[in-house]
Amino acid sequence: MPARTVQNPSALIGNVPVLDGNSVTFPAWRTRLEDLLAIQGVHDIVTGKLSRPETDYKDAKPVAQGSQRVYFAEESGTDWDSLSEVARATMKMTLSVDLAIRYKDLKPASLLFKTICDAYEKNTRARRMMLEDSFWCARHDPNQPIAKWIAKIRNAASDLKSVKLTPADQQICDRLLRGLDDTWKPIRDHLVYSPNEISLDDAIGALEAHEVSMQVTFDHSGENYAAAAVTKPKKRLGCWNCGQTGHHSSACPNPSLKNKSNATAKSAVARAGATSAAPLGNCGPSDDEDDDSFDKEIDVVWG
Repeated sequence: MPARTVQNPSALIGNVPVLDGNSVTFPAWRTRLEDLLAIQGVHDIVTGKLSRPETDYKDAKPVAQGSQRVYFAEESGTDWDSLSEVARATMKMTLSVDLAIRYKDLKPASLLFKTICDAYEKNTRARRMMLEDSFWCARHDPNQPIAKWIAKIRNAASDLKSVKLTPADQQICDRLLRGLDDTWKPIRDHLVYSPNEISLDDAIGALEAHEVSMQVTFDHSGENYAAAAVTKPKKRLGCWNCGQTGHHSSACPNPSLKNKSNATAKSAVARAGATSAAPLGNCGPSDDEDDDSFDKEIDVVWG
């Protein structure tokens, strides 16, 4: 007697597209909903694979496993009804308000699911024309990743399969390339005018590789420009007249170095014969200071 528990689907309901009466949304809605119902543990009840059992245990106490209720849908009609109501409520949460009101009285969950699918899967001329337009007239948005364009075409091809108009892989490949934006013209022309016939998988791989190459090229050049702007040193002005930085000799307000050197020479002659002493090791600026002063003058423009 296999038992089952129900998973809380509230965090995943947002991943199911809302069915609002538009038949274009129906294939995605059904696919996502069936995945959600499988996670929830009620997929076989909704699709009709598990019928309601004739036996019932109304007087039996609910069985719990930890904090979760355990259901025996294969043996107990009451448990089957409980799971069906859970699945029915989950499906109604994925419908628009108008559709939820329209189908509010449909029970059990399997009948609700079948009624919705029958309404949208009718092979009418209007539906066939709409699905054909969504495939043959689709246009690529260059602002979106190329994966979305590929998925759009493949989903449209799958929708055509539901009305027995399945396009061949080569037709899907042609439509994939024909609908590309003009900014993708180089890779489109390369694939269209290739001497060898390009398969659908090869075309998809080439488009994805082209997108990656464009992103790498742009990012790499941007990093180079940014690095160059950071590492480029800033030039400074230097004056030949006074030896200071910050201005050129044409606008120098200081006395000339030549006059200063003459005054220094006369002072040295006046002090001739004088004795001076200096402590050992005090021989002027250190080698490190000389190196620093030299480094500071590398970026100076003298004038």
